[in-house]
Amino acid sequence: MKSSSIQLFAIDVDGTLLDSTHRLRMDVKDSVCRLAASGLEVALATARGPAAVREIVRQFDFSPWLICFSGGWIGKLGSPSLQPKDVRLDQRISGTAAREILETAFSHNVEPNVLTPESWRVRKMTTEILQESKIVNLEPSVVTDLLADGEEPSKIMLISSLDEAADVLRRIQESIRSFSTATFSKTNYLEVLPVGVNKAKALALLTAALGFELSRVAAIGDAPNDLEMLKEVGLAIAMGNASSEIKVFAKWVVGTNDEAGVAQAAQRLLDGVRET
Repeated sequence: MKSSSIQLFAIDVDGTLLDSTHRLRMDVKDSVCRLAASGLEVALATARGPAAVREIVRQFDFSPWLICFSGGWIGKLGSPSLQPKDVRLDQRISGTAAREILETAFSHNVEPNVLTPESWRVRKMTTEILQESKIVNLEPSVVTDLLADGEEPSKIMLISSLDEAADVLRRIQESIRSFSTATFSKTNYLEVLPVGVNKAKALALLTAALGFELSRVAAIGDAPNDLEMLKEVGLAIAMGNASSEIKVFAKWVVGTNDEAGVAQAAQRLLDGVRET
């Protein structure tokens, strides 16, 4: 596929758009802004909720589309308020399923994070939750009851210590498989979502709403929760820091997130646009 045929660029956030210190490099920001100015639509596709991408969106001089909660929410953040607007999708975990997921996490001694577009709740601050708070520049509310009566969360995030991640989180993933979608965004991050939610389906919905074909979409990522998205688009791009599982489906492999891999991809797309 020629890069000049691309109409939308979907970019994963952590491990892709952001460097290993979770910062948006200036060269990456500038390249994405130039791409948007050329007429391409840009979407950030992330496991984060809308509130956790505000500081990223604030740095751009345009308003990207957002695919949040790994595909459960689609919208934008309005300027200058950075409040959600133009929401196209808002899928939730049923209250019954959410409570069962919480009980499963408790039984494995994992503290759950319960998220909606407006809130992030935990029962206590673990070392891992505190680290996540610093990464996204937000603080969760520490509460006794994680779910209000009748409430349906967007996502339940389970973060274990790295030394127990593979064992504990995979056991939880298997035990809740029948009533949720659970995918890893990092080795020790299990993202529990409504059944059927993933970035690929959300990207297909957004693409159709904009009047594009998936064959004219480029996507870039590094993690297992990017895989469905990369398989479906016309131009799959893997970061240099992606696993071999991701790279095998990619048509391009660019530099790592510390080598401005997104800027490299954006420049190649921009060069393709200039060819038309």
